[in-house]
Amino acid sequence: MKKIIYAVGGLFGLLIVVLVLALVFAGSFLTNEFLVKQIESSISVRANIDKVNINLFSALSSIEVEGIQLTYRDDVANKGTPLSERKPIRSSVISIKKADIKLSLLGILQKKFELKKLVINEPKVSLIMFENGSNNLQPLFKAPAVIDGAPNPSLTPEAIAEKKREEAEAKAEADKEPSKPFSAKDIPVAIQMGLVGVKNGDIQITMKKTAQVILLKSLDFELKNIDIDGSDLNEHNHIGVVFNTEAFIIGRSKKEAAKFILETEGDVAPFIVKTGLVNPLVNYGVTMESGSFISGFAAFDAISGNLPILSQAGLKLDKLTEKAELKKDVSFKVSYSNGKVTFLDEPTFPTKNYDLQINKGSYLVITNNTHEMKMGVLYDEEESKKSIAGVDEKIASATKGQGNPKELRNKLLGNLIKDDRINIPFKTYGDIRNPNVQLGVEVGSLASLLGGAVKDLIKGKAGDALKSVPGAGEALKKFGF
Repeated sequence: MKKIIYAVGGLFGLLIVVLVLALVFAGSFLTNEFLVKQIESSISVRANIDKVNINLFSALSSIEVEGIQLTYRDDVANKGTPLSERKPIRSSVISIKKADIKLSLLGILQKKFELKKLVINEPKVSLIMFENGSNNLQPLFKAPAVIDGAPNPSLTPEAIAEKKREEAEAKAEADKEPSKPFSAKDIPVAIQMGLVGVKNGDIQITMKKTAQVILLKSLDFELKNIDIDGSDLNEHNHIGVVFNTEAFIIGRSKKEAAKFILETEGDVAPFIVKTGLVNPLVNYGVTMESGSFISGFAAFDAISGNLPILSQAGLKLDKLTEKAELKKDVSFKVSYSNGKVTFLDEPTFPTKNYDLQINKGSYLVITNNTHEMKMGVLYDEEESKKSIAGVDEKIASATKGQGNPKELRNKLLGNLIKDDRINIPFKTYGDIRNPNVQLGVEVGSLASLLGGAVKDLIKGKAGDALKSVPGAGEALKKFGF
């Protein structure tokens, strides 16, 4: 996950640099040809830009860059071939329909950085994560070995040695000063931004080792109403965050294992008011929309087939492994800190097969897939009746019709039955792809509980009558009489 963030962050950084350069060096030479040359001289890609639109003659200056494409470097980029002589790029690793920036020049004169808009429209990224932890985007953001048909002057032994010397001097100078964490009070100007983000993105992440694919469709990510002033954090310490997407998980079989339609929104205080340090904890409101579904949750596989005690009790939970689609929108709150997502309330997700509840305090660490979640499943009413009826039949058969099957079943299953529905509280922890699962209730052995029930019957009025039932003697021996 960190590598994904670094790759996407590198892309944003590149675009901001290119767009700000456009404002600084604006003029007749600021063309798509110029920007492509700047990009290909900076990083190891072949680039294409279709069109550049500039307006620098108003208080709100703007620049639009259309048709941005980045792919693996080739001889065309190494030689610096003019765009007019190039064939179109057939397959892009990264493409962006349009990047749009609007900057207030009046704000800069007043020592305020006022970015009204920086929006990347319809980015498409294909990211491949390899087994060794690297990814296919890393080679793109290295310095190119060849520029305009000649070796890159910044990569000569002399240039590298000079760079190392400068870095050593900078480090030695920094070591003289006591180190301290970054604070909002270190920002020399107030920052106001209207909207920074991505619109209608399409990100594909392929895990090479598992062949699993994660698709983020219709991705909208916004940082809005940004207002930061390190000298007055009581009044100016706000970022609005919006993250909406349709996330698909596709397994090795090429079938969709899950789909999550997410709407996330939060008002974030990015700095701690008293110290100015970065706030490590932020809260978000999340809505998972109807139509989201899950199929093949590893914890459910363990519950439905790998916990012998449930099978021994006669419970059939096949519906847990089937596709379960959310019947209505569900809203809940989470906190995020250092890759850890924690549930702040207890949402219930109703599906056709079951209702799933997640307990407050459950968490998932998205950087390494570790988790600890206390959950509960309330099984579908109709399927619950069928399964409970099967348990009653087993009890009736074992007791040869003696006693009350429902009473014995309640002793056997305890609070696994709630309002005539199967209720399964459980805990799942460890790696979410191969979790450890524990039931939250104890289920007695069918034989031992029936044995106890028969003893009770013998002590009561039905004792002699039960002994007189043909074959009961052999049955009683099995129960320790």
